[in-house]
Amino acid sequence: MTGGVKRGVTNPWLLEETEETSGLNFGEIRQQQQRIIQEQDAGLDALSSVLSRQKQMGQEIGNELEEQNEIIDDLTNLVANTDDKLRSQTRHVKMVDKKSTSCAQSEVMGLVQIHHVISVWPVL
Repeated sequence: MTGGVKRGVTNPWLLEETEETSGLNFGEIRQQQQRIIQEQDAGLDALSSVLSRQKQMGQEIGNELEEQNEIIDDLTNLVANTDDKLRSQTRHVKMVDKKSTSCAQSEVMGLVQIHHVISVWPVL
């Protein structure tokens, strides 16, 4: 083993430089790295801002959904109350209709009987 290279294993420090760093001295490479870090920080700040906005929008959507659910619950209660009243009134109408039908039948039967009595009544 010579030169710090094991057979089949490449030393990462002995690789060729990239085009971006070739010909640069240590200070210039460090400045380039600082610039890259600053660009990454700016990108992370922008991402953080986007995520914060999305969080705020999610919370607003959640609040709106809660309000809509309350409205739906109120509407459901109103519809149930109206349905109960409608069923009650329908029963009442059926009962009145049944009574009026039986009353009308009684009246018709009474008139038939009166007619029968009058028709068989001797005329004086």
